Amino acid sequence: MTAQARIESQVPHLTPIMNAIAALNPHDADVRALSIDPCRSVALLAPAGSGKTTQLLYRFMACLTVVERPEQIRAITFTNKAAGEIRERVIGALAMASSGVEPVEAHEMPLYMLGRLVLERDALLGWNLSLNPSRLNIQTFDAYCAQIAGKMPIMSGLGGGRTADDASLIYRTAILDTLGSVNDESIPQELREALESVLGFARNQFEVLVPMFASLLMKRDQWVGEIMSVNANDLSNTLASIIETEMTEALGVLAKYNFDTCWRIFADASGVHDHHCWASYGKVDLTIEGRDFARRAAKVLLKTDDMIRSKVTVKDGFPAKEALTSRMNGFLSSLDGSPEVDEALIKLRDLPDAEYPAESARMIEHLTIIMRYLMANLMLAFDSNAAVDFPEVAQRAILSLGAGIEVGEALLEEDRVCHLLVDENQDTSPSQYQLLSCLVQNWEQDDGRSVFLCGDKYQSIYLFRGATVGLFTGTVEERRFGPKELEVYHLTVNFRSSPAIVEWNNKVYSKLFSGPGSTFVPSVPFRSTPGNVTVEALSTSAAEGVRVVQLVEDAFKADPDQSVAILVRARSHLKYILPALKQAGISASGTDIDPIADSAPVAEIVSLIRALWHQADRTSWLALLRSAFVGLSWEDTLTVGMGHRVIAVALRMKEVHENLSPEGHARVLRLVEALDGVEKSSRSDELAWRARALWAALGGMATVDQTELGDIKTVFKLLGTHTATGDLDNPQAFFNALSNLYASPKAGVVQIMTLHKAKGLEFGTVIIPALQKRGGRDDTPLFHWRTINGQFFLAPNMGSQDDMSPESRLFKFVADRVKADHRDELERLGYVGTTRPISNLHLLACKEVDNDEAGSANSLLGSLKRVLADEFVEADAHSTQLDVAGGVPAKARLDADHCVTLPTDSFIPASTNEALPTENELHDELREGEGDDHRAKVEGVVYHRFVEMIAKEGLDTWSVERLRGKGQAVSALMRREGYPIRDIPAGRDRIMSLLATTLKSEKGRWILSKHDQGGQEVQVSGYRNGRWVHRYLDRPFVDDHIYWITDWKTAECPEGMDVETFLQTIAVRYRQKMEEYRAVVIEAGIELLVKLGLYLPAVDRFIEL
Repeated sequence: MTAQARIESQVPHLTPIMNAIAALNPHDADVRALSIDPCRSVALLAPAGSGKTTQLLYRFMACLTVVERPEQIRAITFTNKAAGEIRERVIGALAMASSGVEPVEAHEMPLYMLGRLVLERDALLGWNLSLNPSRLNIQTFDAYCAQIAGKMPIMSGLGGGRTADDASLIYRTAILDTLGSVNDESIPQELREALESVLGFARNQFEVLVPMFASLLMKRDQWVGEIMSVNANDLSNTLASIIETEMTEALGVLAKYNFDTCWRIFADASGVHDHHCWASYGKVDLTIEGRDFARRAAKVLLKTDDMIRSKVTVKDGFPAKEALTSRMNGFLSSLDGSPEVDEALIKLRDLPDAEYPAESARMIEHLTIIMRYLMANLMLAFDSNAAVDFPEVAQRAILSLGAGIEVGEALLEEDRVCHLLVDENQDTSPSQYQLLSCLVQNWEQDDGRSVFLCGDKYQSIYLFRGATVGLFTGTVEERRFGPKELEVYHLTVNFRSSPAIVEWNNKVYSKLFSGPGSTFVPSVPFRSTPGNVTVEALSTSAAEGVRVVQLVEDAFKADPDQSVAILVRARSHLKYILPALKQAGISASGTDIDPIADSAPVAEIVSLIRALWHQADRTSWLALLRSAFVGLSWEDTLTVGMGHRVIAVALRMKEVHENLSPEGHARVLRLVEALDGVEKSSRSDELAWRARALWAALGGMATVDQTELGDIKTVFKLLGTHTATGDLDNPQAFFNALSNLYASPKAGVVQIMTLHKAKGLEFGTVIIPALQKRGGRDDTPLFHWRTINGQFFLAPNMGSQDDMSPESRLFKFVADRVKADHRDELERLGYVGTTRPISNLHLLACKEVDNDEAGSANSLLGSLKRVLADEFVEADAHSTQLDVAGGVPAKARLDADHCVTLPTDSFIPASTNEALPTENELHDELREGEGDDHRAKVEGVVYHRFVEMIAKEGLDTWSVERLRGKGQAVSALMRREGYPIRDIPAGRDRIMSLLATTLKSEKGRWILSKHDQGGQEVQVSGYRNGRWVHRYLDRPFVDDHIYWITDWKTAECPEGMDVETFLQTIAVRYRQKMEEYRAVVIEAGIELLVKLGLYLPAVDRFIEL
């Protein structure tokens, strides 16, 4: 049957469109046309540049022509950007079709025709997609999981909590709760033994284990279902099966090269030289002796670079001029350096013992026990934070879908899917694959529903987030997904790159991807435009930076309008390149390259936030003084800081002001004025508002450009999400989140990004430098797991120093497989990078590297060296001295008399009393505690803050139970006020006790109750002794026609003093001040009887003065 006949046999109204698609090119026209047919379930293999997104768009539009509701189509992508692009292209196609004007270009005609058909169906069924584009279900996996779980809160257990972008602190809480239970005498004995075992491995250091367990929790969807049911017998049986398979495969390879001859030579040598006494067994088989023979023989034959020797010498136990030596060297010379021989010998050398080590089995048992409790604590941590992580959302979505007898029972009627489209299917994780399987598990082969899986196994580069390319390749090989048989189509035309680039990639990757099971299919270039590929070796990293500049300049000379991108594996690889671009005057735009906290303006904002949050943070206060919007000189900064522990206090000291320069004095006065204005505001208890208002009041906006302003707004927005209660209850969460933000890309002619970020993009010219650089090194985990020969297997990290112990060899055996996965992915990452350019590709490596880095298997150069070795040329890069010193260039300071015109929504000054005819205000001294001790003062401040909050919110909304949940907030306030960190727990407990006493006390509740003219920190003013005097009253109110002025005093009754004497002492101490309050109130016009009172929660007594 011809391709045309096959096309005509499907949906009739789509036949003209399929024919239009088929007419666009001659190479893969039939599969492009057939793959859009919604009556077929398809696995589309779409290599880089093959127009995958267009095919997905055609398929989605074609499905719209056959469904009753748009919601019956579900397209799933991996990024919001991809989902947005597809949605926009669907809407754009409908807009083009609604114009009624046929496109001139032939390649636009299929989309126009599809659009016309969709509009007809839209009108017929009343979808009104132009006004309701949200009916187009195009989402990321994460968004779809959240939608499913959110609609089924009881089935899923997701009762409206948010999804945490960064769950690291939730993990930490669960981990510390689990590890800390070792000190709980009531825990089960099995848990105690397990914890003691694992803590012994970490030498009783919790902080060693926290990142290890956190890494496991992030990837728990890959192992949790398996490890919870694993046992020693299963592991031993699996290990024996794996070893048998591995040895059989290796021996099968070696048999082709007549290795029996080699084994006989070793056996003969065992009778001649003691060096080879281990070889007396004489053969390789599955017995213990045979495995040991294989391991020892492979170790002799392989060099340190894991390649087989070309000859043996006396060092290897084969003396010169001996017959055995000649026989062995003759055999080795016959092998001709075959890579598969190397791989087979490595496999034999690294095989572990067939018996699963008893110590390893015990550790797995202990880890399994700990994981059960850790998972339970993780659920509790999710509940207490009202948040879950993405893996949990996915698992709960799967739970929802699988809750009923039929999947339809777990979904609302309007969410039933008839056509499922999945983009980038090669990057699915096991849990995502399980979710997709749940969606189709009750479908039938000929029920009119369809699956469309689109992907390219050579672009699977997300192993770090659980992507398992084997799931996609297995589906393709089986040609089945759930109940649906798949038609597998392979796109071959490359629409992106020039013939030179396509042909270079074909040549390189047909060699690189030539392992067992590889089916690399060369692409056919659609373009006939000129192009170029260069591979260059530079002498130094600085020379590489210069060469990059040359290549950028050459690219723009050739075509000023083209896009140019520099792609790197890691941001650290730009160390010499960014300064070279800057020196050459070439602007660059970086995507997720510069951490936002590294920006000078943001660093100043962070210092401001830290200073406001923690009064005793000297480093942040000094950085604030040096910021562009305060602008104090080093000399004046030292004057403020020398000998003064709390900078905020020093700024108001007369002797400090006297020693400042005139300009410094003006700048300090300006800062203090802004601080006072912010602190007097009714919103002064909101850290986010205080930080934003102070920055604006100091003229911060005059020190930044528009891009920097965007970054600062991002920081303030983030701060707002972490200060829901007003203050930073969990500062670590805020600063962790801040460290994960990147600066907004600046406008630039050159785009810079990582290779991962470049996936899916294209550029006129692509430069990939630093091929020799290695990636980051992963921390060693608590255990490695992997599916080997179809069987789940894991090995624990025993921390053994003996590399040859059975436990160490087992761990290394699995670790080597994990490393091999990463090496394979590194090759795929290279493919992603070299398929981005349209016209020109430049690959650069530097020869000035550490010996252990050059050609490392963990570098792009190492992964490409066997196919690129002959292509490197010496680049004639000129030498240029570059200033690559780190640091942030100094910014111009604002003038000392800089005036700020504030936007009305950015800063609200403290309200003032319009009746005051003078600014001659007498400020209260710093609110004192009882005595001169700074701790007591801070305790008083924090206690006052909370009783004010209780009075504002209403006593009926507070209880001792609610108070117990505020310990973290109390600690945060104490830190901000400069309370010594090591003493915070004891101080917090005292404050919590004082507050609890107040809430339970009859007098305490009377003071806090709602009263006429009640208030907190109420300002009253009176004209006394020829000047206006202003006082702030803690808790004034009217009760039974009496105006009460009450104050809270947190003093403790000294040891050895009776309570009555203590009360008399307090009364004498504060009587004069309270009387002054009474006088000011009377001067202000209060005509009621005024009474004074002090409440002391430490002894639960009220003193009427």
